[in-house]
Amino acid sequence: MRAPSIRLARSADLAAIAMVHAASVRALCAGHYSPQTIEQWLAPSPGLYDRMLRSSTVYVAERAGRVVAFAAVRLATREVRAMYVSPGVTGGGLGLRLMRRVERVARAVGIAELRLAATLNAVGFYERLGWRRDSARGGKRPAQRCVPMRKRL
Repeated sequence: MRAPSIRLARSADLAAIAMVHAASVRALCAGHYSPQTIEQWLAPSPGLYDRMLRSSTVYVAERAGRVVAFAAVRLATREVRAMYVSPGVTGGGLGLRLMRRVERVARAVGIAELRLAATLNAVGFYERLGWRRDSARGGKRPAQRCVPMRKRL
């Protein structure tokens, strides 16, 4: 099977991005968060994905014309806002490819360091990519108990 392609997201991708987000959180965060916390996290927030698309640089990964992962970076604040991979395609390097793209774009515009708030299940993934825990910064999502991280580019 051909490797997924990565491209900039567009408005037509918003429903697929929402589906990837929900599926990823429900499947991959389940061992680290209570079902109640997960459902609160995924509670409908009208316009959430549209706002993300307008305020961030968002990439989607497609396989056979279907969005299977996405990443969003807000360059103005030097923050990775999201990176989610569909449960059926994890472990194949897709998250790595998306993060490399985000980091490359940030470097290209002169950003020397990025930050993110990692879900508990993703901390090890980010550490393998050279990200470090940032004890000086509190998490922005207390209900999800995220781990603040940073990476020098």
